Amino acid sequence: MTRIFLAAALISMTLIAPASASQFPWLNSNIIGSITPEYSPSVRDDFYVSVNREWLTTAKLKPGYATNAAFTELQDILDARLKDLMTSPDLAGHDADLVKALYSLWLDWPSRNAEGLSELKAIADHITAIKTIDELSEYLMSTESLYHNIVIADYGLGRDNKDSESYNLELGAAGLSLGDSAEYRELTPNGARTKKMHDSIVLYMLRRLGYDEPDAQRLIDSAFEFEKAIAPNMMTHEEINSPEAIERMYNPLTLEELRKKSPVFPYADLLLAHKAESKLMNLQEPEWLKRLNELYTADNLENMKAYLLCNVAGSYITVTDEPAYREYQRLARERYGITGSKPDDELAVNFVHGRLSVPVSRLYIARHVPKQAKIEVEQIIRDTVNYYREMLKSESWMSEATRAKAIEKLSAMRLNAAYPDKWVDYSDLEINPNGTLLEALMALRKFSLKKYFYDRLNTKVDHDLWINDVVVVNAYYRPSENSINIIAGIIGGEFYGPEMSYEEKLGGIGSVIGHEISHAFDTNGAQFDKTGNVNTWWTDEDYKAFQARADRLIKYFDTMRVDPDGTKYNGRLVQTEVIADMAGIKAMLGIAEGHANFDYDKFFRSFARIWRTIHTRERNDMLVKVDVHALAYLRVNATLQQYGKFYECYGIQNGDGMYLPPEERVAVW
Repeated sequence: MTRIFLAAALISMTLIAPASASQFPWLNSNIIGSITPEYSPSVRDDFYVSVNREWLTTAKLKPGYATNAAFTELQDILDARLKDLMTSPDLAGHDADLVKALYSLWLDWPSRNAEGLSELKAIADHITAIKTIDELSEYLMSTESLYHNIVIADYGLGRDNKDSESYNLELGAAGLSLGDSAEYRELTPNGARTKKMHDSIVLYMLRRLGYDEPDAQRLIDSAFEFEKAIAPNMMTHEEINSPEAIERMYNPLTLEELRKKSPVFPYADLLLAHKAESKLMNLQEPEWLKRLNELYTADNLENMKAYLLCNVAGSYITVTDEPAYREYQRLARERYGITGSKPDDELAVNFVHGRLSVPVSRLYIARHVPKQAKIEVEQIIRDTVNYYREMLKSESWMSEATRAKAIEKLSAMRLNAAYPDKWVDYSDLEINPNGTLLEALMALRKFSLKKYFYDRLNTKVDHDLWINDVVVVNAYYRPSENSINIIAGIIGGEFYGPEMSYEEKLGGIGSVIGHEISHAFDTNGAQFDKTGNVNTWWTDEDYKAFQARADRLIKYFDTMRVDPDGTKYNGRLVQTEVIADMAGIKAMLGIAEGHANFDYDKFFRSFARIWRTIHTRERNDMLVKVDVHALAYLRVNATLQQYGKFYECYGIQNGDGMYLPPEERVAVW
């Protein structure tokens, strides 16, 4: 599903506590070049910079990157290992054959140049030839539309919110060129940069297809007119990520009910034509569908055709020939303030990894993930679960009824570490090493539709098959199955190493584990029960108390200024991740209490190091608008200032930049 799914001078940032006029002179040190020689704060004034200053002032952005961070450093290690796997002559077997074939096809510029835009030209001709609404409907029901994901209304496999053991069909809006529907109400500078890049990509590709510039621009404008007409009836990025969205976006219906809700746009017939009928279906945004039915008329035919044509033209810029790809790189550098581009072999690794994650993961784990690391991480997970159980027992604001349900949910949580024991079977996939990249992508599309869609449609969930790639630097909580997933990719770098002290492991991978477990009890996770169903298990009084605590946190982040122009932070957008950051540290501090002579300085410094980050101003502005995580320097400073042990460790007192009065601390747990 499209939607489910730096400055060189010192910049003074002021963070205002919610109940006072206290000022916190924390620099937005994530913006590259923001730290001057004069800015060298103590641990008591800006802990994040004090710990990471040398790295922050010497780290560089690699060509083609808008960010450098502990996360990207570890991903670089993973990618170097993956490149070795993809080019290793001694690696054999079906997984290796698939990976090597796709890697070679991506790098085969002569063949890609010879293929050119012929496939895209055929699709564009089909769309252009549409003369009536009925012909448009017929096209959207075609296999071409299915295999190339050419859509006005989208659908995909999900988990039913009230029956988490079953797959359902999620029905929702196709994408918008600006990403967030809020941008169509008031275009922000970030939105303007997004639009400039999108329009430039589409203009280039349409010109390559033979359109002159005025005609190409008219198509871009027509597509945007369609988006402007439907965007006000689509949820904003903030709304989709709010706790209220879980209930708001759950609207189960039958096929016949879908016919009644969509009498003009043939949604039901489209599903039947694609053999995608499901016993369980959910309409994510009813107002969007109502508006689509109003717009699906002959008067809007040309705008809808333009929307389809612009989308598919833009999607091909990275998979056709070399001139198109180099233009994409140039536009991306401009959009994100990037200097240089990634080398082609690195791009090929990223491409293959993204499309063959299971074969790539199996090859990587066999060679690079020792069993001992999995065992040790599993033990930290168990220790953290045990701490949460005691923490829940001690929360005085929770009633006994809610506490019992919370502990029940914790006890039922699935604890997934490193990698699964069962994998999706890729033995049916064949990639012809002597074919073309576009032929390989079509083979992958058909295989994925079968394995990940049709074979699972109207079936029960197999919990032994993990959904996400495990060779990325990430970890996550999945509320629909009540599981935490501490995957292989994050077990390394600053997060975990066998040579690390216990304190450093807790500050690194331990805080990540605590963070993910807490998502079971944040403002989103709190709505899911132990089996992953949306089900109210809080008393009304307890949930109100919980939300009141979250509201204090929201208000605190709402007061923060993270840009020289005074841009306010959006506390509602980041609330769930901030709750998790704070709870993760609280859990690790609780575990630390059981260890004599625990070195808290090592622990806190380890936590600060995992969030070291620099990025361009352009990326910073984008993150402030769309990222549900707080900026890295806030993930450290605003989190640590909640806990007494931090003050005790460094002798922090009133007047220090890291000081927050006890009555103004906002940790929810």
